[in-house]
Amino acid sequence: MKVRIDKSITPNIVTLSSLFCGFISIIMSGYSEIFFAALLIILAAFFDSIDGFVARKFKASSNFGKELDSLADVISFGLAPGYLLYQASLYKYGNLGIIVGALLPISAALRLARFNLKPSSKFFEGLPSTSAGLTTALLQGFYKFIPMFYLILTVVLSILMVSKLKYNKFDIQKFKKFIEKNFILLPFALLLIFIFFKWILLVAISGYIFSGLLNSLIYYYSNHAEKINI
Repeated sequence: MKVRIDKSITPNIVTLSSLFCGFISIIMSGYSEIFFAALLIILAAFFDSIDGFVARKFKASSNFGKELDSLADVISFGLAPGYLLYQASLYKYGNLGIIVGALLPISAALRLARFNLKPSSKFFEGLPSTSAGLTTALLQGFYKFIPMFYLILTVVLSILMVSKLKYNKFDIQKFKKFIEKNFILLPFALLLIFIFFKWILLVAISGYIFSGLLNSLIYYYSNHAEKINI
């Protein structure tokens, strides 16, 4: 007797791996293992970035998978980073720290709910929760050098998530074409990424965060110019 396994289980396992990393990150933060908690959020982001690719590869995209992905994102890139920030620094501010720390999971939930109701084909509306979670993970430790750093960071990321700024979606086909055209440089790029992984990822995420403002200005100017011409 053959046991038939639904192919949709594969991307769902990848999504649940992201959620699992978020859960373990929360436990690590509870033990004040902030560095390992941050690494687990980065690992969760890796699983989150490939679950869509796996779903397309197995032709197993489904509404269930999309809803599961959103629920996992709230845990891994809302609750886990919020608790990491609280344990790392926000606890010093008492009740204010609790309120500010709660902004991340609340904003992530609001942003994902809005996305599920009104998905955009060209842009993400508001900073993706994955990018916000990655930013908190990559910047762990900076609070030692800048007073109130995490307090400000949490508020800014939360506002960006619920904002209507427009962020580009990652186009896998364009990325493949770029790799093919610049294949000879790939070994050097991989070597640099391996050596300076954290800093390269931090610069990339920072650039992506600021790109939302630039995209929104261009989008507004284009629509405004068209209305004037009419």
